[in-house]
Amino acid sequence: MQCVHWSEAVIKSIKAAKILTMTSDHYKLAAFACVVAILTPLISMNGLGKSFSGENLANASIYLLLIGVLIVAVVRRSQILSLQAEIVQKQGQEIELTHAALNAHAMVCLTDADGIITSVNENFAEKYGYSQSELAGTSISRVYRDGINDPVFSEVGKALTSGRIWTGENEEIASDGSKLFMHCTVVPMIDHQGRHTRTVAIRTDNSDFHRAEKARFLKDLLDHLQDEVYIFDAKSLKMVYANLIAISNSGWEGSDLQQKTIIDADRKMDERLFRNHVLPLIKGEKTVVSIDVKRGELLGEISTRLYTGDDGQTLFVSVLRDNTERRQMEQARMESVSVVSHELRTPLTSIKGALRLLNSGALGRFDDKSESILDIASRNTERLLLVVDGILDLEKMRAGKMEYTKASVDLVSFVKDVVAMNKGYGDEHGVEIEFQSDLITAYAEISAERIMQVLSNLLSNAIKHSLSEGKVRVKLSHENNFWRVSVSDDGPGIPEGDRNAVFESFSQLDSHDGKKRKGTGLGLAISQKIVNAHDGIIDYTSEVGKGTTFFVNLPIAPSMNLLEKTTYAMNAGLGGEGVS
Repeated sequence: MQCVHWSEAVIKSIKAAKILTMTSDHYKLAAFACVVAILTPLISMNGLGKSFSGENLANASIYLLLIGVLIVAVVRRSQILSLQAEIVQKQGQEIELTHAALNAHAMVCLTDADGIITSVNENFAEKYGYSQSELAGTSISRVYRDGINDPVFSEVGKALTSGRIWTGENEEIASDGSKLFMHCTVVPMIDHQGRHTRTVAIRTDNSDFHRAEKARFLKDLLDHLQDEVYIFDAKSLKMVYANLIAISNSGWEGSDLQQKTIIDADRKMDERLFRNHVLPLIKGEKTVVSIDVKRGELLGEISTRLYTGDDGQTLFVSVLRDNTERRQMEQARMESVSVVSHELRTPLTSIKGALRLLNSGALGRFDDKSESILDIASRNTERLLLVVDGILDLEKMRAGKMEYTKASVDLVSFVKDVVAMNKGYGDEHGVEIEFQSDLITAYAEISAERIMQVLSNLLSNAIKHSLSEGKVRVKLSHENNFWRVSVSDDGPGIPEGDRNAVFESFSQLDSHDGKKRKGTGLGLAISQKIVNAHDGIIDYTSEVGKGTTFFVNLPIAPSMNLLEKTTYAMNAGLGGEGVS
């Protein structure tokens, strides 16, 4: 038996010695204790440990083994704790990196259970246009489009109350009212009792993506329209977009668009006249301006609107609609009417002459009843002749055959003369005409006969729509590159829904006060053609129940000399007296 114990002891000693050469200092100590424990009985068997009894020797071996095992356990525990500390440190670093990444690329907001903001990161405050202190202590509902009544705000609240995470996209509002499209993840923090105590919301801005998607959709939609569409910057007039037919008809290449302005769309365009044309949009006087154009064989109408994008950029949107077919039908109708008008004019002129002769008494006096009938016949003949002349004038204008003999005219004296000419008509209706201007002179290149026709038409309309003992106000003023003549009344006004029909041929609008007023329905249509032929603008502003102001803008004469400009400037600076 001793030989067997010897061999086992030797094997164990060798294994322990190998451990001594392979392990760390702590393990070497433990292994040494094990070697001692193994060799102790071996030594005693050789007489080296004679002082130890068999029982004592066994106990010593057991104690040494236990000490070795304990040392191994302590060392192992120390290594586990060290490993855990290393893992915790790495996790802390990962959390810090995650927090830094969120702060750099996302908007983070912490709120309490009632939705009151407790803190936000810098990105959140900057994106929404607030300072962090402004947001702290306020409700998160302020960033929702409809506040506490916003359906998404209510939906998020229900999810948080039930302890669920809410994620989705939402349209939100910055401090300046601009729209923000956010992807939101809202996480409720629940305590050990299952109560919602606070909320962490992480937002990423998808606004650029939404704008790109919207732009792509609109581009696909507009590219294939048959109408020409031009979108350009309101200040520089540089092109932003043109659809395919617009690019083709303008002789452009798609790649050249960014180097073009709207003025490049047609070689006949004049930038000064164009800016004057769209000026009412800039000033907020109109929502749309339109002009008839001819482009090659195409007869069309260009309508321009002012649009402000989500990014605050102000743009003009012009649409050229081909009205060739409609114009041709209208032309055919007008030609037919024109033929009839020509056939009517000669006999009507003869009838008018005969009636005047009868009214003059050259053929004898008539009784009161006969004179009344003659008076009615005369007035109706005059009215028919006005209609015929109006139709013929409109036909000439549309055919481009109307002649305008223009000269430099002082509008101050000219408008005074127009007021004086229409005073009798005003007296018939019990309406006073008042003229006011701060200008000494105001020269414009006009056809005096035709502009007098326009202003007389505006005055007669204002008088007809004024109350008895009312007042029509005529004003001459300076508006940018124009002289403006305005005619204002205190009549029933024109509903906004009738705006498109005001300048149409044969248009007779229903009066808001229910009264019927005589007219051919051609006066404003003809006036618009005349003013357009002078590179001017005719339009109106109106408020139902309070009155209407029609105005005509005529370009300042290019030949206005320095002395005239200085006289005007001095007078405008000092303030002139009104003329009644």
